[in-house]
Amino acid sequence: MRKIIFTIVVTLFGAAAFAAVPNIYGIAKLTYRVSSIDTVRDYYGRFLGFDEAFSYYSERGNVYSFKVNDRQFIEFFVDKDAVSRKEKLVSVSLHVASADSIRDYLLEKQWPVSDVIIDGAGEKVVTTHDADGNLIEFVEFTQGGKHLKCLGEFLSVTRISTRVHHVGLPSDKLDRDDPFWVGLLGGKEIVRYQQSSGERGIHYISIGVGTECVEHYFPSDSSFGHPCFQTMDMQETLMVLHSRGGYPISKPSIGMTNRWLLNIVSPEGTKVEFTEPFTLR
Repeated sequence: MRKIIFTIVVTLFGAAAFAAVPNIYGIAKLTYRVSSIDTVRDYYGRFLGFDEAFSYYSERGNVYSFKVNDRQFIEFFVDKDAVSRKEKLVSVSLHVASADSIRDYLLEKQWPVSDVIIDGAGEKVVTTHDADGNLIEFVEFTQGGKHLKCLGEFLSVTRISTRVHHVGLPSDKLDRDDPFWVGLLGGKEIVRYQQSSGERGIHYISIGVGTECVEHYFPSDSSFGHPCFQTMDMQETLMVLHSRGGYPISKPSIGMTNRWLLNIVSPEGTKVEFTEPFTLR
């Protein structure tokens, strides 16, 4: 009887601890530095088929937003040194129910965090860094903001994918108890694979209440930050990309998680990945 009571208490405590993390719905935006917006328009627009929805001003200059779906965007700003820099991915934005609540939570946990601001797109934003120094943004989409104003629009029928499956972030280790994604945000390790030699490894950590993940790969460096787009049919994705032409396309392979993967590289040197969501059949 004592064991049963103890189990119930622990279970309830664990549920309460998880519930204390304000709702994080998933990946909202990935923001990249690029040397030319014209190159982006040809690659992400014509080649990958995403619609350019809008632009807005930021402290880095104009930000150009390409729409994946009604809640996910790939955004770019021009940096003349972009090609020579390894770090193309500038920030990952997570969609939250309340920017104020996530800031209060991070302050309570004594994790460094910015003030809440209204950005150039009219969204409520708060920023911090994960344990590896990656810039993480929490964004609350507002009714007056540009992202919700284009709800149902700019959803091109030619876009190569309708969802960002996960984001790859550089990390110097595979840490199942990662202090930020696991310890602070309550993420769960979904997949772990590491060679017995320890030379290579990969793991996925869930984000918030949904199914999207952060991917850590070992070894990786600052150039690793990349989007991974979901495709339900890798062969069809490959054929569409070949038909559009203009850029090198590698051969798909079977990844460490036993799924079809396709890795290509943008003209700016950014890895762009595609994956089927199921294991090889």
